Amino acid sequence: MRSHSRSRSAVLAAMLVAASCRPKPETATSPTASTSAPAATTSRKAARPPALVPAQAPIDLLPERTGVVVSAASVRHLLRVVDVATLIGTYRPYYEQAGAYFEQSFGHNLLDPARWPEIGVDPDRPIGAALLDAGSETSCYFISLTDPLRFRDFVDRVGAKLGGSLESVYEDRGIVLAHEPGARNQLVLRDDFAFVVNVGNPSLAPYDFARELASIDPARGLTASPRWQQALGPAEPRDLLAFIDAGGMVRAEVEAARRRDEQPAESWAEQELQRLREHGGSAEEIARWEQVAAEQKASEQQFREKRRRERELWSAVLGPLGPIVIEVSLSPEAIVGTARAGAPETALLRRVVTAGAGPPLAISAANERVLFGVGGKLDVNEGIAGLDASLRAIGKSADELFAELQRNVGGDPKAAIAMLEGTVSFALTATDVAAMARGGGKAELGFNLALNFKDPVTAAALVAVTMARLPSSPLGLAGLKVKRGKSRGHAVTVPGWRDVHVALVGSTLMISTDPKFAQQVERGTTWEPRLAKVGPIVTAPGAAATLLLDHSLLLGMFMARSHYEGERYLPSQNQPYWRFSSLTPEVINKVPQSAAYKARLKEWLRLDAKIERVEKMQERRRMEGTLAAADSLGALALQLRETPEGLSTEGGQYFGPGGLARTIERFIEGMSGGETDYSSYEERGRVEQELTEIRVRDIERSLGVRASE
Repeated sequence: MRSHSRSRSAVLAAMLVAASCRPKPETATSPTASTSAPAATTSRKAARPPALVPAQAPIDLLPERTGVVVSAASVRHLLRVVDVATLIGTYRPYYEQAGAYFEQSFGHNLLDPARWPEIGVDPDRPIGAALLDAGSETSCYFISLTDPLRFRDFVDRVGAKLGGSLESVYEDRGIVLAHEPGARNQLVLRDDFAFVVNVGNPSLAPYDFARELASIDPARGLTASPRWQQALGPAEPRDLLAFIDAGGMVRAEVEAARRRDEQPAESWAEQELQRLREHGGSAEEIARWEQVAAEQKASEQQFREKRRRERELWSAVLGPLGPIVIEVSLSPEAIVGTARAGAPETALLRRVVTAGAGPPLAISAANERVLFGVGGKLDVNEGIAGLDASLRAIGKSADELFAELQRNVGGDPKAAIAMLEGTVSFALTATDVAAMARGGGKAELGFNLALNFKDPVTAAALVAVTMARLPSSPLGLAGLKVKRGKSRGHAVTVPGWRDVHVALVGSTLMISTDPKFAQQVERGTTWEPRLAKVGPIVTAPGAAATLLLDHSLLLGMFMARSHYEGERYLPSQNQPYWRFSSLTPEVINKVPQSAAYKARLKEWLRLDAKIERVEKMQERRRMEGTLAAADSLGALALQLRETPEGLSTEGGQYFGPGGLARTIERFIEGMSGGETDYSSYEERGRVEQELTEIRVRDIERSLGVRASE
């Protein structure tokens, strides 16, 4: 625990002081004063910058062109989602040990927000992060301060402990502190805020962002810009706000790529070819490098063309969108809110989605537990156009896809899709989540699929033709059989899995591993979600799209991957070949096992069986604990709607019993699997050593050789 706490504290300290820091004694001035110390790159007689009204929040100082911002009202707002007191009570020894380490190392328990004012940090005002420039991978993290001087003193003391040195490299309305001018990591102190600026690739940075933060006029910053104010509107502030200008970043990347393509850099092959020509290379060498340069040029052209198609796709999907604004409220029961973006009616996303006719049947009529579900209503023609645009980004097309399906399945796939009305829903289901986590059993996973057709008569004809052709289709599995259902429709037998049932209810085609699914749809059965809070989000009428994710799916898949039923190791598999360098493994393997070896092997097997029983019990406990954690973690539920201005999403993360605090406790309890008694392992290890020595003596007697030590 001490080692882990040490590493975490080192990371935190590094973030606060931007890669080690201690200002020089002569710069012990007010950290936000602009005239008490000269700028590193200006004359000592430089004019004082004009006074400005202090920023009200850190985001007021971000540059207008900032692409991504995530800002929380305070760290206390973030902690609303978890019962911290309960967690501390459960793991108090660990908490007190970590707190004591912080006290010893930094003089303060940084794990307790109530003590943050001791170092000048305000736990009740905004904190967050921003992506200032995607091209140069420049980001910043910001916190609010109660006392800038006290925080500066804390930075001094931490820097002294880390042995670093932080210089004042620029001063304006704020101070930039860094190891040296132009450093990748810099600390900016401005008004009552601190910014840690990280530049991933300084050579691509179009500006010195740290200096800009230190000098910017809030009236010209991000929150004063028209695009920010138009995107946010008059909405009431929430606990957490995110501003993501995905469309703006895509447009900027497209423009930057256009400029790069207009002035392509000389390739390494062309550089070598030029060198040979200038220094009198042989005709043979020049000819060979001309071929290499031509091949490289062709390859780069193909790559640029591929990137161009990808940019066209992203431009079509995200380019027309205005900034995405996410506003979230935090509580122990849920993390809920809205996400919205302005988009013209000509935007691809608005052309594809349309208001739905009702709840997604694959979810709302499910007879089994829904682990993942999506539904919505699409404009079929626009959907095909969107599919074609996506495929063209990888050098294919929708027509090629339909042609391939026609060759393998038969019929006319494009004509079949044209029969669809547009309403579709899909759900991944399970009768036994625990069986899924164990990674075995036919019933571990199933699905529901509901497709609405324009005409029930043409839908029935399509189903009949498809069922008749399916067993002989090149895409059909070996042993695939189709038979008429007991009451209606068809049942497709899938070897090694569950039967798939196909039926029509009016103009809605039902395909499911659950034989009761079609009956549920026909009866209009009311869905009872595992968490009642997700029901109104998933079943609300008029939504363009709906998503439901039960976290049991993710944690169950995690358990299934971690659980492996392989053959157990036997000592006989590990012959002492290294003790007989003059003998081949084949010769050693032929030496029979002695009675003494077999006797000790029997004891080894007894101990191994005992250990295996304990390990299986621990594995079962881990699985049960992890799935219990999933119950407390709950589910994610979202709905997408079209608005007059663009698109809007509502919903969020809904916790189950005990919320996030109980989720953490259960996950830790589950992963531990209980206390392990290592005495059996030690005893088995001693017996295995004895087996090795017995085997060595058997080989020596049988083959008349001496083993090396």
